[in-house]
Amino acid sequence: MAKPIDYDALLKDFITDFFPDLIAFANPLLYAAIDWDRGYVFLEQELINALRGKFKVRGKRRQTDKLVKVYLKNGLEHFVFVHIEFQHKKEKGFGRRMFVYRALIGLRYGLDNITAMAIFTGAPPPAEERSYYSDTFGTSIEYKFGTVIAAELEEDRLLEVSNNPFALAMLAALYAYQSRNKPKVRLGLKNQLFALVKSQDIGIDKIVKMLIFVRDYVNLPQKLENEFQETQFSLVFPNAEAMTISKGTKEFAVGLYEHVFGYDPETLLKEEKKKAQELLDKERQVVIEALRREEEGLQKAEEERQKAEEERLRLDNTIRYLHETVKMSAAEIATIVDKEIVYIEKLLASANENDQD
Repeated sequence: MAKPIDYDALLKDFITDFFPDLIAFANPLLYAAIDWDRGYVFLEQELINALRGKFKVRGKRRQTDKLVKVYLKNGLEHFVFVHIEFQHKKEKGFGRRMFVYRALIGLRYGLDNITAMAIFTGAPPPAEERSYYSDTFGTSIEYKFGTVIAAELEEDRLLEVSNNPFALAMLAALYAYQSRNKPKVRLGLKNQLFALVKSQDIGIDKIVKMLIFVRDYVNLPQKLENEFQETQFSLVFPNAEAMTISKGTKEFAVGLYEHVFGYDPETLLKEEKKKAQELLDKERQVVIEALRREEEGLQKAEEERQKAEEERLRLDNTIRYLHETVKMSAAEIATIVDKEIVYIEKLLASANENDQD
């Protein structure tokens, strides 16, 4: 039997990677007030200590919330409490639970400046649970907190701000909610999400994380999941031979790129950047070494030059392979190998001239 998906944990990890995007989407005023240059700190242990033993849900302690310390532009510290909720059915007492969370955190650490928000990715909460109010013989408490309810967000609005990764995550949650018990519909929506993510200009590292999130969050029966993965593979490498789709999130993302390069995207980018920096450093060293070390320095420089030339030829051969065999455009190749498109076009033009000769 397949292990149930922990949707709350998936979104918690996503927020760890894209916290500023969450704030920009959910609370633009707070986003504008934060001094992002000073960074932010996730207070995981502090949150666990504050809520220890409280509100065990479905037999386990809640550990999918976030407490984050940020710095405002006025120099003051501020705290953001994010509660993640994937509800299969409507739950009573949620508003009071949010109030108690806020009270426990504030009392334990003496904090007043806390912005709280709840993110609902499943069934929408009832209206009376989106705040907390108590009135007892003239003594009253009213507690309001921010909410992001994926099922109630408008698809058009999310598409308009799809350059925000958190908006894309909420679109994935909206599609997952709308297509519950409709696996064929969900398959189509998942393919749409992948195409949308890959079209964003947010950097390859973020795109890979987004693809992994969508792949896990928008869950499909195994047969349809295999169909989805095969479709995505054929879109990236249309002339590649059929391959056995590996199980697991990371294997899937890595497999797409290892088929051509033998590297996963993150490793490829790091190695290419490292090699470029090493080459620059070594070329500078050659000048210094040439002044004080004659034969030994010159010999070492020549070895390094040959090594760098081999690396360049390897990359050039890979570029030509992608263009000639896989039929990728110069723009697509430039994105994958992290090279300027001018370099790609010049290399391909030179190759064509040589072929004509």
